[in-house]
Amino acid sequence: MMLSPDGPPALPLWIHGRAFLTMAPAFYEVRHAVTGAPLRRTPLCGATEVAEAARAARAALPAWQGLAAEQRAALLEAWAAGLARYAAHFAQLVREETGKAEAEASAEVEAAQAALASLACSCEDAGRVLGLAWDDRAPLATAAALLAPVLRAGGCAVLKPSPRTPGVAYALVELSGRVGLPAGVVNLVQGDTAALEALCAEPGIDRVAFSGRAELAAQVAAMAAHSGKPFAALA
Repeated sequence: MMLSPDGPPALPLWIHGRAFLTMAPAFYEVRHAVTGAPLRRTPLCGATEVAEAARAARAALPAWQGLAAEQRAALLEAWAAGLARYAAHFAQLVREETGKAEAEASAEVEAAQAALASLACSCEDAGRVLGLAWDDRAPLATAAALLAPVLRAGGCAVLKPSPRTPGVAYALVELSGRVGLPAGVVNLVQGDTAALEALCAEPGIDRVAFSGRAELAAQVAAMAAHSGKPFAALA
């Protein structure tokens, strides 16, 4: 955790395969979706942190793409197995940050496991660095569904979750390191509008994809168009 000026501690980023501390100019306070108690703070980062994450992804790209497809698949399956081992912890994070009922949170963890173990492959993203962002509706399942096909194809990623649900995303990427994914293959930045704009403007990111509410997808599409960045809005 990072110390913030006051209030609960702030989550770090995940870059180069480790927790990455930064001096964010501002924080978003995350409160328990049911009780309202302060939980943690989301550092609202921008271009500097996105550029660092993109550098890490590009540095990891040749070795990751050079692995046999079976090796990449085995690492994703190990990640899914790790998620199953810590299913109760992840379900609790989902419940805290979204307010979902226990059964719905557990189902989301299972959906994330299935996505990581799926054979789906985004073959056009082989050898690319993707900027992947999503909203707070299903933060864990959506992260896994966006990320797994890119990694299976041999691409690397910079992730940007909703500032409302940062803990779920951080726990997921931290687990990737524990199960053996090489450093830099998956990177996580935290933030809001400035981080989204940076994803779209960063030269080291080849394409941006967003999954979430239509109104926010339209905003990100406009940012990408302004920067001339290829963009896809996903359901």
